[in-house]
Amino acid sequence: MGVAMHADEAAAFILDFIRSPRPSAYGAPDCELYLPNIIAAYLVEREHIPQHSVRDHRRMSELLPIFLDAAWEFCRRGIFRPAEVNSRVEGRGFSITSGGRSWLDAKSFEPVLLNPSRLTQLFEKFSARLGRGFQQRASEAANCHALKCYLASCAMCGAAAESVVLSVAIAKDEDEERVLKIYQAAHGRRNVINSIIGAARPGIVGAFKAATDLLSYWRDEAAHGVVSEISEIEAYTALHQLLRFAQFVCDNWAELTDQRAAGNAGSAPS
Repeated sequence: MGVAMHADEAAAFILDFIRSPRPSAYGAPDCELYLPNIIAAYLVEREHIPQHSVRDHRRMSELLPIFLDAAWEFCRRGIFRPAEVNSRVEGRGFSITSGGRSWLDAKSFEPVLLNPSRLTQLFEKFSARLGRGFQQRASEAANCHALKCYLASCAMCGAAAESVVLSVAIAKDEDEERVLKIYQAAHGRRNVINSIIGAARPGIVGAFKAATDLLSYWRDEAAHGVVSEISEIEAYTALHQLLRFAQFVCDNWAELTDQRAAGNAGSAPS
């Protein structure tokens, strides 16, 4: 049995194949993209199976459903269309739509998220430390992206980042009620962040501040009530920034929650 593969990885390879087509012994005159050709290239390049063996190799049939899932998701998004019914490549052949060509040109082969459950699983592994509130918001951000609700995805990324900030602050202060009072007061977000990084070393301060500033921007952008220009690229970027932020916080948890590095959070309202 070969290495397990996800539809996102198949999608990334399909896009790479479009950008840099490989020569193949298979002929597929009825379509632009013939999945057995693409899978064969994958097997040669990534799994190092000899070219002469790939056509009948068991991995071809193992990977075909995964590549089909990726290709059909591109169809759902209007980027590909299936080969004509009754053509000899029916079910395994695809062509790029005119809208798909514009998408590919505009995005410069920007990665896509085809399976939100995979990203949700990555977020879930941080939930034991960052809390169920983080997991809920991060999962909804991934699901919104998959549904093309990019503004909502960015808003939930910002909300998930604020859940991270609160989780760290509460663990550091050990008084949830006090932290929430500070957070809900004027300039609450800034004051709580300062309570975490106010006396931390520069490496921690810079990385934490950069992540929270950008993710807060997405949250604020969504709250203004005016037409937003947020697109798939911004939403994709926000999701991956959130994932990196969660990883950074968990990797530096002990230092971030060290009470000896406490900053000035301001006064909680009475």
